[in-house]
Amino acid sequence: MQCKRKYSVVFAAALLCLTPLDAQSGWHYDFSPAGNFPGAYYSVPLGVSLDHIVGYYVAPSGVSAYVQTGDSFVDAAPPGAVTSYLYAINSRGMAVGGYCPYGCTTEAGLSGYLYDSATGKTEPINFPMKDVATTAYGINDSGVIVGGYCPMSLVCPQTSFTNHGFIDDHGVFTTLDFPNALTTSLWGINNAGAIVGYYQLTASIAHAFVYQNGTFTTIDFPRSFATLALSINNLGAVAGLIQHLNTGEDGFVYYDGHYTQIDKPNATATVVTGINDRNEVIGLWYPILNEYAFKAIPVAPGGVP
Repeated sequence: MQCKRKYSVVFAAALLCLTPLDAQSGWHYDFSPAGNFPGAYYSVPLGVSLDHIVGYYVAPSGVSAYVQTGDSFVDAAPPGAVTSYLYAINSRGMAVGGYCPYGCTTEAGLSGYLYDSATGKTEPINFPMKDVATTAYGINDSGVIVGGYCPMSLVCPQTSFTNHGFIDDHGVFTTLDFPNALTTSLWGINNAGAIVGYYQLTASIAHAFVYQNGTFTTIDFPRSFATLALSINNLGAVAGLIQHLNTGEDGFVYYDGHYTQIDKPNATATVVTGINDRNEVIGLWYPILNEYAFKAIPVAPGGVP
């Protein structure tokens, strides 16, 4: 799969800001810059909560994880990391990601890690198997973590995919793979335990899924070549990216059987990486040259919901 990315149930009663998105309702998004780590060439936002954005930045000093709060940025690399990345953050400020002690290509890691944004403390996350590389992708408010691992590998993921998905429930690891899949990657988990990710039945083509109550449901965007589900919020809205066979990449949000395609105006490609409980999304958009981080707010005809 040739993506342009450079980085290779319900709480509605309690959370009044949650609003379903329906592809038929005329919703669209207002885009604004997501911000750039000071001194960095560029920053890549990967996860978003109501208060924080996490991801990684590329600077003369290298590639490092960050946490953004408003206009403030904090480096969030674990000790000994040469490259590091954070993929998700929960409402308690606990974030997860991956790192390499010797430096890896963008978004690959040898070990996963947990980062506490309140204290700056980190804790490694490693699938309990010899000679395995691990990356953590999602965490909910209960501290349950999802991710992927690659046996007999120096780094994980490999070409954007992990070999197996895992659930880490406070140190108890369980493998979770899509049935008969060649590879499985678990990317997001919400407070109801719904998990999203993507799988391959054959090389190069990715299919998105939701897993809940012991059941996998494929949610491929209609007529797409490949679909990657990368985040899920507490309403059950899923966000990610789609690849078309000849026309590049777009972002999407899926909710209750409906899809909303997300395209930044004047972009050659739009990649959505995360969604929060206001249905705000983050990601990257590409003009003809370079790339820019964005945060986008859903807007209905007639005003903000």
